[in-house]
Formats: sequence, structure tokens, C-alpha cells
Amino acid sequence: WTRTGGFDPASILRLGLPYNMPAHSLQRSQYVNGLAELTPEIRRPLFESTAEIVAQHYRGAGGTDSWVPWQPYNFHAGNFYCEKTGYSPQDDTTLELLDAKCLPMPNWVFSPKFPLDALKKWTERQIDIFEKKGLALQQLRIKNPGQGVDWTADTLWAHVDTIIQCFKARGLPPPIVYIHNHDFNGMAPHTGAELFRKAHQANFHTLVIDAAPRKNGTHNDNTVLLSALNLDASQKEALAEYNHNQQMIENLICRFDSRTSQMTPWDSDWAGGTEGSDIRIAKEYSLDVRKINDAKEIANEVFPLERAVTPFSEYKLRLGIAIMIEPGIEPKSADSVRKWVNGGGKLKVGGDVLVGLSRWETLVPKTKEVDQLLKNMPEELDAALAQKAKLIGPSDLPATLSAAQRHTALGFQAKGLEFTKAQAKGTDLSPLLIAPEVLHSRPKSLRAGTKFQILMDKLDGSLPKKEEIKFLGFGLAPGAASGPDSLGRELVLSFLHEGQKVEVQLPDPDAAASAAAGAKGNRKATPGNKMEVPTVVPGEMLSYAVKVGDKLTKGQILCVLESMKMEMKIPVPDELDGLVVKALPCQGRTKEAQGDILAPGDLMVELQEK
Repeated sequence: WTRTGGFDPASILRLGLPYNMPAHSLQRSQYVNGLAELTPEIRRPLFESTAEIVAQHYRGAGGTDSWVPWQPYNFHAGNFYCEKTGYSPQDDTTLELLDAKCLPMPNWVFSPKFPLDALKKWTERQIDIFEKKGLALQQLRIKNPGQGVDWTADTLWAHVDTIIQCFKARGLPPPIVYIHNHDFNGMAPHTGAELFRKAHQANFHTLVIDAAPRKNGTHNDNTVLLSALNLDASQKEALAEYNHNQQMIENLICRFDSRTSQMTPWDSDWAGGTEGSDIRIAKEYSLDVRKINDAKEIANEVFPLERAVTPFSEYKLRLGIAIMIEPGIEPKSADSVRKWVNGGGKLKVGGDVLVGLSRWETLVPKTKEVDQLLKNMPEELDAALAQKAKLIGPSDLPATLSAAQRHTALGFQAKGLEFTKAQAKGTDLSPLLIAPEVLHSRPKSLRAGTKFQILMDKLDGSLPKKEEIKFLGFGLAPGAASGPDSLGRELVLSFLHEGQKVEVQLPDPDAAASAAAGAKGNRKATPGNKMEVPTVVPGEMLSYAVKVGDKLTKGQILCVLESMKMEMKIPVPDELDGLVVKALPCQGRTKEAQGDILAPGDLMVELQEK
């Protein structure tokens, strides 16, 4: 997303439908906004609008009275199930999707700490849910959120066989079982190949394991995986051709190497996927990226939310970051964290993390450090529990929105609703989705004479159109009185469309970059000066909770930042108790403008003696 452009999620969904697997992940935005779950009152119309988009793609304009050929799986809802109340986030979401005439694929999130008996009960519930809708469940999925030493063929087969036996006991045909097979240590394809052999030995033939071309680096190598199968000559030839074509596509559109196969803007530090976002966030905190995984593992040992909560990886990351930036925790080990927490220490985490810890919706027993941390941070927890996030609901939407726009506004909340308004002004970048060579190229590098296509998709049930454009070249705006070296100079971009020349005048990005380089940045706090409070957690300043002249009390909320997609309430440290606010140097977010972006060490608050 950008504040002036962005891409239409509905267009992206529809463009991807012909190329996706039989099922694909339910967008995380369709279950959570940041770490806040969308309510059923929002999810239901969201699923209905999404189903309408998919139905329009396959059937043209019309209703969704019959089942929609869209099979999302929602691993973000996790496996949690409350025996007392029957509450299960994933079960609820599955029912809502079925009500919207979609055909969701139930998804078990793998962890070696989850007992097979829980998987058995989960499978039986999924069968029951589909039966309530008059359907026979035919397929399930096992999600591997991050491959490790516990991801073995024996363990996986025990899970698959548990599912098979549930279907057999209910008199149902053998299910299709999909295996999500991340590969971070090179063992996944070998594990998958051995799993295929075990399935053959058990005469089970409906096992599907996802794979990727050689050298992909994130999912298992399909040539190793398929070595367990007897492919004929034409199948082997097709596999080789597929892998060759995929490598050529990666070479064309990927700034990074094939280990991070993402279409990424030329100037981005984000390599894609969980690993890429971890690296980006570690850089924002000025942390050693090589230590981030160890910090996450330490966090998970002390606070084992373990893959049943949505999204567990972000809780691990945020707790891991908090451990890394806390100088009182040394060495960085699980024992040191336990000592710090049990001694009354706090961690610099957002209220969303504290709420997740307090709810503890996981299948793993809670450690005593979880309760102790919450006890150490009562003000922060109370503030987080008291905060009622303003979620965008159906009643907040204009009646004129299309199904695609409802999908965007409800699924992406405030930013999504803002985007629908940008669409009306024509400022979104969606038409360039099918022109990555233009969209992701270095500024001013497009060659004169380049032809490309733009997408004309009204998402109203009609098929999208593609229009050919020819770029004629760059030029300076005529009459630029300040000259070519001026920071205010503008470019003229000339295009040819259906024989007509079209000119667009825009600010020169080189001039804008020069102006930005010359602009004054945020002031840094003086190290060791108690009266200058530095930023520890980087992020956007949302608002101050104090004003000039206020006398500070330890533990009260000083300001609110947005960091790692969540609101972070910054409390007054004990050593600043009794000091008076002298100045608030940062600008908070407004409806019209983003708040100041703060890096570690930037001056956040200036104080004085009372």
C-alpha cells in the first residue's frame, strides 16, 4: 500500500485465479487486521463479496447460488479448540465460508507439541461441519509454518494416517491430504520423497505435496521429491521444461536471487516471505540480522504460543525483538529471559502481544513466565484490553461499492476503504499489474519505444481488457524557468495509445531525491542525557499521551507508536518519574498526513526538572 497509489487486491485475486493451486491461503487480511481478529459480522460479508468476485471470474455476471470454485484454507485461525465452550476460530471461519458458498479446505497447523489425539478430534469436527451443510469432506491440509528437525517422514505419516483412520471410521472414501512443505535446511524434498514411499506402502494414493523448481530455496526441490515416483519419459521431459521456464521467469522479474523468488521493487530491502520481513524489521531496529532467529526461538521457549494462534510467527518475532533490545537481559538466553521476567522485568511489546498472551489460545500448556510478564505490565495490559479498535464494518461502507470494493474495504480495513476512494480519483497503480517491467524498474530507465500492456478491469463480471501502450520517451517540461538543475523541475512522459499521443507531466524523481537528501532529519537524543528521551522502538508516531507541562508518573503511557503493524504504547520508565514534559518534537498521524517516522536514537520527548 501507498498513500497515493497502491494495487487493487480484488484485481490481484482475479489475475491469480487461473494460476493458483486448487486451493490457496485465505488472505491474512480476511481474518486479522494487524493482530486484531475481524469479527464474524465483518468476515461474513467479506467472504460473500470474495465469493462474488470468484464467481464473476468463472461465470460472468450473476449470483452465487451454487457452490463457488474457490477453496481457501485458513491456517491463520490456528488449531485452538475450547472443550468447555466449543469455541474454535478455524471452525467458525470454515462455517462462515461454507455459508458464503465457498469450499474451504480445513488446515491443521503442524507442531510436534500438538498431540495426535487433538488432530483426531479436529478431523472429526471438520467432517461434522461439512455434513451439517450436506457436503462430504474430501480434502484437508497440513501446514508446516517453518520446517525444523521435527518435520520428519515418520512424524508426517503418523499425522496423515490419523486423518485416514478418521475417514475410514466414518465410512468415507480416503481423503486428499495436501502437505505444505517449507524447506529451510535442504531436507524437505527428501522428507517428502520418503513420505510418498510410505503412502505407497500403505496403498494410499491421494497424497499431494507441494514443491518448487530446483534452487528455489523456500519450498522443496521437486526433482528430489518426485524421485520417489515412477515418471515416464514424457513426464520427466515436462518437469524439466517446467523448471527451466520457472527459472527464466525468476531471472526476468526477480531483483534478488532465486532463494527469494519475489517480484520486488528495485530499491526495496524486503526479500519476501517471513525471512525477508524479519530481516527488514531487524534493520529497522539496528539489530544483527544473524541473531534474529535465535531470539525468536528463545521467545518461543519461554512463551510457547506454538502455532495455534494467529499469526504465531509474528508473536515470536515481536517477543524476540523485545528480548534483543532489552539491555537487562544478558546473555540472550531462555534462562536470562526467565530471570528477568520473574524478577519483575518488562518487555517492550505492543498491547496486541499482551492480549494474545492473556488469551493463550493454543494447545500447549502456559508457562509461569507468561502470567508473570502480564503481572509485571498491568497498565499496558489494561490499556490494551480497554482499547476497542475501530474496525470498518458493512454499515461504514457506501452503498455504491462493488463486490470488489467491499472485498477491499472489509478485508483491508481503513487502508482498504481509503484505497476505494483513490480508485475513484484514478491514482491507484492497478493497471500496471501486468507491466512489471514498468512498475518495478529504476526511475527514468524505461527505454523509448518500449511497448507494454495495462489492465482495464472493472471487476463487474465482464472480462478484463488489456490495452497496449507505447512509451515514446522523457522530456523536460517546457518553460522550466528554474533550469534543469532546479529541485522543482518536472518531466514530460510521452505515450502512444490507439494512435493518439498522450503526455503526462510529473515531478522529476531525481529532483525529489535531492530535495529529500537536503531536508533536515529527525533530531537525535543526546546519549546519556536523561532529559532527552530517545526512541527505542522504531515506528510511526501516532500520538502523544502527555502534553507540555505534564508531570510524569512511572508506568503511565507516554506516547503511541505504530511498529511492526501494531500499536505500541510506550510507558514512562521508572527513572523519569516526577520529571516534567518540556517539548514534544514529533508530529503525530493525522487524517491528512503520516506521523513522523522514528528510528532508534531519535529524540521522542524533551524533559526538565519539576
